[in-house]
Amino acid sequence: MQNKPFLLRSGREGHTLIELMVVVGIFVMLFSTLAGILLNSQRSWEAARDKLIEGQQARRATDRLIGLLRESNPDWDVGGTHYPVTISENNTRIDFYTPVFNSTGNVTSLRKVTFKIDPSNSTQLLAKEGTATERVTASAIDTFNINCACVGCISIDQNCPMATVNVVTRKNVGFNWTAQVTLRNTNMAVSATTEVEEPPAGEF
Repeated sequence: MQNKPFLLRSGREGHTLIELMVVVGIFVMLFSTLAGILLNSQRSWEAARDKLIEGQQARRATDRLIGLLRESNPDWDVGGTHYPVTISENNTRIDFYTPVFNSTGNVTSLRKVTFKIDPSNSTQLLAKEGTATERVTASAIDTFNINCACVGCISIDQNCPMATVNVVTRKNVGFNWTAQVTLRNTNMAVSATTEVEEPPAGEF
């Protein structure tokens, strides 16, 4: 009788190429799903951050405008020369004058204030106070509108000393802020010698 060789078997057999491909495919699918979730989370976080930043900018700009406009008068009379609140035809610019007080509470001068959309970049809201350098108060604007706040009014005057301000930031993360302000110095009179601080005509 011929003896047959004795073979040791480990009990483990190698994986086939198809099995390896299936495993790799599963890992690729899991990794892709996880990467997609992380990417969407990152985008959501960035959108929320951008909305917060834009909202803060718009709120600060609006608060500054309202604070200054509240101190104004619809039409200052300085020795017969009038300095009214004016709004541009497209409602994207407002000019007005705020009083500057001395230590005893008397008005020493009027300072011209302007808020407007930058003509060369409609996403920027510019501000200029007196002869100071103009500055960007918000840089992600989609819409800026200011109007008189009374029914049927056409201007901010003694009959309607109120304004409505609306600021909308970029459409992709839109922040919409609307506020109303009443000018509280409507009956304040100033001396005929009151100085007026304003930039040269056409400068801003």
